[in-house]
Amino acid sequence: MFNKSKPSSNPPANTPSNEPVEPVSEATAAPESTDPLASITAPGPVNPPASAAPAPAARPSVMDMIASTSATKPSILSEGFAFRGEIAAKGAIHVEGSLNGQIQVDELTIGSRGQVEGVVTCTSLHIKGKFSGTATCTELIVTSSAAVDGHVVYKTLSVQKGASIKGELLLVK
Repeated sequence: MFNKSKPSSNPPANTPSNEPVEPVSEATAAPESTDPLASITAPGPVNPPASAAPAPAARPSVMDMIASTSATKPSILSEGFAFRGEIAAKGAIHVEGSLNGQIQVDELTIGSRGQVEGVVTCTSLHIKGKFSGTATCTELIVTSSAAVDGHVVYKTLSVQKGASIKGELLLVK
């Protein structure tokens, strides 16, 4: 496909004579491929202009995609499921069932049908259902359907009209 022997001393017709023309070396030559479409190239200059857009980033591997998607998806305690005990995990938990005990996670969401009772330590606590106990979090979000009964320590707070709060909400700076 490329002449690897010796570069031509005459520059191509579409290249200005004041720009040096770099010969194609083995390092920049297209690799051999079994793909029948691999040898098809678009017409154009061998050396793109300096203002050309950078090449697109390499595609992520399957393991990268699995790691990134699993980090964003919460573990779910479904409606009708009850758990009593201690949970310590990275990531997020979404509760639609019943959870009772000590919970230490990055994000805890208590769904509209969920109930959590116990001691919670998390970065983000989003309450749509029922919470009773003690919680320490950075961000606290209490929606209109929520019922909170206990002691919650937070740094940022958002409460919607209609939420039921019995107990103490304490701002820590």
